Formats: sequence, C-alpha cells, structure tokens
Amino acid sequence: MASEDTGSTAAPFPIDPVPLRDPEAIAARDRLWLEQVYQKDEPQLTFRAAITGMTLGAILSASNLYIGLKIGWSFGMGITSAVVGFAIFAALRGVFPGMRPLSMLENNTSQTAASAAAYMSSAGLVSSIPAMAMLRKDGTISIPDLDGYRLAAWMLGVSVLGVVVAVPLKRNMINAEQLRFPGGVVCAETIRTMHSAGRASMAKARSLFAAAIGAAALKLALESKPGFLRRIPEVIPFPGSLRGHGMGAWSLGANTSLLLYAAGAIVGVKVATSLLIGAVLDYAIVAPWLVDHGVLRVAPPEIAADPARWLSFAKAAEAVHAIPVKVPDALHATLRSKWSVWPGTAIMVSSSIVAFAFRWRTVARAFSGLSGMFRRGAARNEDPLASVEVPQSWFALGLAACAVACVYMQWAWFAVPILEGTVSVAAAFLLSVVAARATGETGVTPIGAMGKITQLLFGVLVPGNAAANLMTATVTAGAASHSADLLMEVKTGYLLGGSPRKQFWAQMLGVLAGAAVCVPVYFLVAKPEKLGNELAAPAAVAWASVAKLLKDGAKNLPTLALAGIVVGASIGVLIAVLEEIGARQHAREVARFQADARLPDRDPDAKPPPKPAWTTFVPSATGLGIALVIDFNDSFAMFLGALAAWSLLKKRKELADRYTVSVASGVIAGEGLMGIVVIFLRDVVKVL
Repeated sequence: MASEDTGSTAAPFPIDPVPLRDPEAIAARDRLWLEQVYQKDEPQLTFRAAITGMTLGAILSASNLYIGLKIGWSFGMGITSAVVGFAIFAALRGVFPGMRPLSMLENNTSQTAASAAAYMSSAGLVSSIPAMAMLRKDGTISIPDLDGYRLAAWMLGVSVLGVVVAVPLKRNMINAEQLRFPGGVVCAETIRTMHSAGRASMAKARSLFAAAIGAAALKLALESKPGFLRRIPEVIPFPGSLRGHGMGAWSLGANTSLLLYAAGAIVGVKVATSLLIGAVLDYAIVAPWLVDHGVLRVAPPEIAADPARWLSFAKAAEAVHAIPVKVPDALHATLRSKWSVWPGTAIMVSSSIVAFAFRWRTVARAFSGLSGMFRRGAARNEDPLASVEVPQSWFALGLAACAVACVYMQWAWFAVPILEGTVSVAAAFLLSVVAARATGETGVTPIGAMGKITQLLFGVLVPGNAAANLMTATVTAGAASHSADLLMEVKTGYLLGGSPRKQFWAQMLGVLAGAAVCVPVYFLVAKPEKLGNELAAPAAVAWASVAKLLKDGAKNLPTLALAGIVVGASIGVLIAVLEEIGARQHAREVARFQADARLPDRDPDAKPPPKPAWTTFVPSATGLGIALVIDFNDSFAMFLGALAAWSLLKKRKELADRYTVSVASGVIAGEGLMGIVVIFLRDVVKVL
C-alpha cells in the first residue's frame, strides 16, 4: 500500500513545549497553536470516524473485560484501534478507489472513541462489581444484584463523571504546563507515521489480524475438542509430584492457551519475572509448607465422598481457622482464594500507597493548579481558543448532573449515606486531578492506589458497610481512569492539531458504545460460580478482600494469614522505597548528563545514562501481588511470553519493534473475543 497524503500540515510538536504560568504568555502560545498547528479544515468528527471508533471500541471493550476478569490486566487500546482503523479504510479504498482517504484527525477521533469504550471495564466491571458478587455469595453483604439497566446507568454515571472532570484539567495540564502524557505522544507519532508510510502500517495491521484469527481459531478448537484435540487439556501439568499430590494439584504446569503468552510479551520481562518468582514462592514453597502445618487440610477420599462427613470435617477445620480442601485437585484454587489473597493484596496495596506518597510533589502541583485552571478557563473574552475548547459551562452542568446521579445511585442501590456519597464525588474530582497529573508526568495512571485510598477512607467514614466501601471507591477509580484517558487522547489531538471539543464528543460516544456492550457481556461471562475459580478475577479478589477486612477486622482470617499480610505489606513497602531510590539516582545522573551536554568537548554521540543496574533486580510489586491470586500456570505462561519477546528484541530488534506489540495485541483481542463466544455457545446455546 503506497503512502497516502491526507493534506495535513500540522507541526510535529507543539510550539515552545515549556511550562508557563503567566496568563498572557499562555494566551500568546494558544494563539500560535491556533495559527500554526490547528487543522480547522481537516475532517475530524465525521460519521464514519465515529462509527468506526464506536464499533472497534465495543469489540475491544469486550476483550478487555474478559482479560481483566481472567488475569487482572487491562490493556490500552488506543494505538491498536488507530492501526486497525487505518487498515480498514486503506482496504476499503482498494475496493472503492474514489473514497476520500482517512485523515489523521479522523483516525484520532476513531481511536479516541475506541479507547474510551475499551476503558469501560475500569468503572468497576473487573473490580468492585464482581467483588460485590463474591461478597454476596459468601454472605458478607446482602445488597441485591443490579439488573442490566441499573448496571449500565452506574457505568455511564461514573465514566461520564470522569470525562467531565477532565474538561478544566486540559487547559492547565496540556496548554499551560505542557505535560508530556507519554502515551499520547506515542499515539500521535504512530498516527503521523502511518499516514506518511502506509506500507509498514499495513504490514503491522495484517500481522495483528492474522494473529487474532489464529488465536481465535485455536481457542475454539481447544474448547470444542474435535478429534485428537480431545487429549489436550487446558493445562499440561509438569511431571512428578509434590507432597504426595500431582503437580496439577498445585497448578504447576503449562497453558495450552495463547492469551497469557501474548499478555506476557506486552507487560514486559520485569513484571513477568516477578510473576514467576511470586508463583514459585507461593505454589512450590509456601503451599506445601501450609499443608505440612495444617493450615490447608485436604480431606481423605472417603470423607470427601460423604456429604455429612465432609461438612463435619470442614466445620472442624474452620473452627481452628484452618482451610478445608475437599479434593487435592482444588489445592491451588483454595490456596489463592482463601489464603494467598491476603499477602498478595497487601503487597499491591502497600506498594501503591507508598509510591503514591512519594509523589507528594505531584499531588501538591495538582492542587496548586486548581485555582489557576478555573481562572484561565473562565476568561472567555480573552480566550483565543474559545471556539475549539470545551466550554466551562459544559463542565459545570455535567459535573452537577453526574454528581446528583452518582450520589442518588449510591444511596438507592448500595445503601451509601447521602453525605458520604457526596464526599465520594468530591474525592473523585480531587483524586482525578492527581491521577491525571501522574499520567501526564509519567504515563502511569495510579488507579489501584486511587481505589485503595478511597477504600481506606470510607472504611473510616462508613465502617462495617462493605458495599459502600466498594462503590465509593469505584466512583474515584472509574472517574480517574476516564479523566486520565481523555487527557491522553487530547494530548494526541493537541499534537496533531485537532479540536478538543470534538474529542470530548468522541469520548462520550465511546463511553456509550462501551456500556452498551460491556454490561451484557459481563452478565454472560461473570457468573458468580466462575468468579475466583475459572475466572480468577484478581482485581475483584483484592477489592473484596480489603472491603471484608475493613468490615470484619482480622478475627476471621485463616491461620497465619495475618502474618502473611504483615510480610506482604513489608515487601510492598520495601519495593516502593527501592524503586524511589533508583528513580532519584537515575534523575541525578540524567541531570548531570544534560549539564555536561553544554560543555564544548562533549561527545555529540553520547547517550543518556540508563537506569542504575541494581534496579533490574527490584521486582514488580504488581507482578508479585497478582502471582499470588492467579494460578502458577498463568504466571508461567506470561513469563515465557515475555522471555520470548525479550529474546527477539535482543536478536532482531527491528523485527521485534515492528511486530511484537501488533501480534501480541491480535492474540489478546482474538482469544479474548473467542472466549466470550465460547461461553455464549456453551452456556446459552449449549452446543459445546
């Protein structure tokens, strides 16, 4: 496919990318952007771009939901949807040569809508909503389940709140302070490159489609098990035994599914190595030790086969805070859902909060800019961008409507007192400011920390109310996720010369598409009996564990679980401290490098210093924590995938840069969607 000229003349980067504080200087730079970068005549929010983005987003949102329930990760779909959208229109032009080429801003509109839809699961569908189902199942809460209409209304309320909150943040963080938003920069460069070098982009798109089709076909074949495939299990256990039980009882084996290998290729070798370390420690060392010390008690076959004797056995074990296991094959599932969840959650929570605390300067800068952003936004008469920016009146009306809706839904459906519900909306606004700044400065949105901070806050404000604890935290985490996502996409548009007002509407369209698809897919996939079992739902398990601990205290924890929490929390804190020390050391070295660059005898080819070598050996807290709430075979598969991607990068860097992400994204999307189809065929149509 030859490159296509779409007529764009936008400058590659914004003018004078340095922070400004003076309103007159900001207005002058805004006028320069309007004159030299803004593409007022280029198509942007067209019908075809909106429909393409909403359709892609709906598909990717379903895939992200399935993956989030399976392994606890959600993947950004902005670049993937930009590549796919470009490929679709390039193929259509091959059939209809007279069709107008897709412009860069149309592509950006499409990926904005798709990204907004793909992030819908962050409004609670992989965390608080399934956590509610888990707590309802074990009797911790008695709040009725939401029907489809109410769940969709909840998702829309939380997500639109996040979109609205981003409105006043944009002028301050992107126009004035020129925060980098690394993902937005990468997406802008990707779109610009695609529209100037179509052939390479089509190769990536073809590899993505081929990987998706291949992974989907393999998933369907393994699930339907025709012919010789009947002999291939989902997990091939390692040979041998451990403490008298086969390796499969401890989940020590290899997956036959491609999904987790592809996920490992994207999350990277450090996180994946941490997953493997955590899995080995938990399933090969700690689990047998717990069996030896009577914490996990496996019922003999004759007791497991007799319901009355099993009930007596289970009650006797629970009376001394041991954990009964009915059959040896359930050892791994019992371990991660009943015991390992406590140290695993402690690692993730403590690390997130301590890392967040180290960003106190980011928090201070976020709040110090609040008054300035409203003052600049209100100066309509002097605003050179008044015709393209989202009006502040939209923010005021949207915030009021979303606040009322969120407070009402919390009160009516989750028994959250009105005052506490109001506090949750205020906290959502304030912490969204912090999350957006963190995303702008580092590219990482601290959603986990946002949710856990709110859970702890409302554990004090509404003690003993697990449902309130979960849903108030969802308002914060969901709103923060969508605020940061919109600003990331608006940064892309800012670099390409797009209208932020039109991107706002694209985000709204994406939210609608995501809610329309995610809610019915959730009800199809997330059956209560599957959560924590077939679907490990690690994020939901962690949220439920924190809510339950805040409600009941430590009195009902299994034996040694409190010790596990203390050890896990200590590990999380240590990791966060070591990462901060490494980051500060690297920042000092980079500052010295930049200062030396001004010396006359400096080597012009010198490269910036890498991160300190010792930081390579600091594990990922997220990887360690999640390893304790998913099976060993899942962590092992992600490690192998990351190792393969790393090896390819070392041997064939150009090939790896071109195809690793596109192929892995295709596998994830293809198998994720086929996983939903399989559940539909098996549970609804009943043909598998």
